[in-house]
Amino acid sequence: MARSAMFAAALAVVLMAVASEASYLTGTKFPFEGCVQNTQFSPYYATLVSYSENAVKQTSQICLQLHVAPTCTTGMRDGKPTRCCNTHINKLKLFPAFDCRGSVASATIANKTVTSVYWEEHDGFDIVKITPLMEWLSSPAAVDNKVICLNLRAPCWTMAMLSFDKEVLEYALYDKKVNDYECCPVGLFDVTYEPFKGTLTSGSTGGVDIAPAVRPASPKPSPSPKQAPKPSPSPSPQKGGKSKSPKPAPSPKNRSPKPSRG
Repeated sequence: MARSAMFAAALAVVLMAVASEASYLTGTKFPFEGCVQNTQFSPYYATLVSYSENAVKQTSQICLQLHVAPTCTTGMRDGKPTRCCNTHINKLKLFPAFDCRGSVASATIANKTVTSVYWEEHDGFDIVKITPLMEWLSSPAAVDNKVICLNLRAPCWTMAMLSFDKEVLEYALYDKKVNDYECCPVGLFDVTYEPFKGTLTSGSTGGVDIAPAVRPASPKPSPSPKQAPKPSPSPSPQKGGKSKSPKPAPSPKNRSPKPSRG
């Protein structure tokens, strides 16, 4: 049992290192801010545990589970240690496709509905954020194994439509705002075109099956026609998704910049 625990801890460290440059590998620079994105210096990451669609209503639900790794390396910034190993999570950010504003109708966490969903613009790209979450995620113990579900609707009502990159959906987990947001570990979810059910981690009690997803009556959706095509990258192992070989950064949509919301 002790050897198994040691192996699990070592594996978690390896996975964090693989995911440490997730956004840089995709070439998008998401989340376009100077916070600490390297997951080696944060214990937090997420996994995709379920996806369901309702083709008649044109809605879907993406559920992700938050995790706390058993180890965390304290990073340095401006000659001082960061707080990223000893903080909590206050918001979740996603990198959506163009023209998807309003597509995240709401989110649920701990069986509570979160309606504070905001859209902002960075360097010509849209970002969607769900905040504040510190009521439920106020400590590492409170974060571990919590499930957040995102409820999608038109115009981008499927995971593939919502994702800027049609192979992966990029996310970032932000800590509390103390002298700005210092920590925002990033990661990737594989974009799925088929509803599925996963297994929730439930601490020492093992796995608990979640409710099965409902398969849509229509074929899988095509990527948004307004998304500019780009070469498909070569996949590589990635915690919470897959990482990709570097590629040129995408061009922002030609529109006037707007002020970001806090």
